[in-house]
Amino acid sequence: MSPTHSFAPLEPLLAGTLALLHHVAMHRHTPVPGLCPYIACKLSRNLTRLAHDPHLSPPMSAVLLRLAQDWAEQAMDTEQAIEADGHLMEGRHGPVAG
Repeated sequence: MSPTHSFAPLEPLLAGTLALLHHVAMHRHTPVPGLCPYIACKLSRNLTRLAHDPHLSPPMSAVLLRLAQDWAEQAMDTEQAIEADGHLMEGRHGPVAG
């Protein structure tokens, strides 16, 4: 690749999003259940930003927005599950150190 080659603004964001998706896929069977809410939230934000790129077709943007919504819901569900689990642990063992 030439040093003068410039990347499309979409490429770094797409690469980062794919790397996060790869991480989720590779760690889906780890002993720690659940998904990190930060990763799910970051995926949602990245997919939303990708969807608003003017170089993408309207159908592609619509798909990305649907995926972003799914990841946002996953982030919320995961965060609520973690909070609920924290309250359960607090009830059994006293306050959870944070």
